[in-house]
Amino acid sequence: MTSSERLAVQRARAAYAPDQRVTCLEVDVETPERGTEGPVTLSGIVQTDRLRRAVVDAVERASVREVRDELAVLEDGSEPRAPDRRVLSVRGAPDDDAEQVTKLLYGAAVTAYDGRDGWRRVRTPGGYLGWVDDGALTTVAEPTGGEWTADAVVTAAPADVVDESETALETVPAGVDCRLESRAADGDEISVSFRTGARATLPASSVSERRPVGAGDHVVSVARQFLGTPYEWGGMTAAGIDCSGLAWVSYAAAGVSLPRDADQQSTMGRDVDRDALAPGDLLFFPGHVAISLGGSEYIHAYGSAEAVTINSFDPDDERYVESLDESMSATKRLLPEGQS
Repeated sequence: MTSSERLAVQRARAAYAPDQRVTCLEVDVETPERGTEGPVTLSGIVQTDRLRRAVVDAVERASVREVRDELAVLEDGSEPRAPDRRVLSVRGAPDDDAEQVTKLLYGAAVTAYDGRDGWRRVRTPGGYLGWVDDGALTTVAEPTGGEWTADAVVTAAPADVVDESETALETVPAGVDCRLESRAADGDEISVSFRTGARATLPASSVSERRPVGAGDHVVSVARQFLGTPYEWGGMTAAGIDCSGLAWVSYAAAGVSLPRDADQQSTMGRDVDRDALAPGDLLFFPGHVAISLGGSEYIHAYGSAEAVTINSFDPDDERYVESLDESMSATKRLLPEGQS
């Protein structure tokens, strides 16, 4: 039978941490055996001290016993880190066989937390909590003159890299943050640095300086680079990508940070009429997201096609998919007017 204390924890989870993808609430409740004295002990880990207090308060209200608080707080042990691999899988649990929930791109800004058996829990730039190989994380570089900041992003998929450091780096995928260091006299190449401390020379055409917000055409141009890319659950690169990953990478290149999953992305932006769709608008379906090309066409990483493809809402177009046309649930514009 579920104790009143465990029910109190379940209610606190529903109220304060309903989305376990983004908030940690892992609480064990130990109660004394029936007929014996002793406290109720709460152990495990929660995201913040405020959440810890909320859980303890909920259990204290529900219990006639003393409540012993042995909860750890995840944020108390946080530190900035960056992956030094081209692409790094993020798992739902600290196990090679656990579900891949997303991927981290080279040099991404992550917050690292607790560790277990060679794994490290992290928060990704998309807000996800997950587990990665601890050996794939490195400290964030501190360049001369202040904190490392990203003022550009790699927009090719992938960009060839001529490495200038000791780090073995051949290519980086689209969406990778970088910092502009210098330009070649002819303007064809740019020297950049990454959060890892590595420096590289990239073709100027594969790097885009960050603006306050890019345009919808910019979003679309990045998405188009992934045409034909195989569909991969949790994928984020030209080797494999999923629908929300395509939206995330395409918008990152335009200077807009999205949550990782389609249902989270659907809470952003403002509604737009489907008859007025512009390039870069996001189209939502049950468990799926696509990017409008303007008008009737849209691009998406489509599981049924097993690849990134372009489809249409025009019934006379051979790329028309009736099930998608009928199931579209929302159309959202994330860019300011005049920039879509």
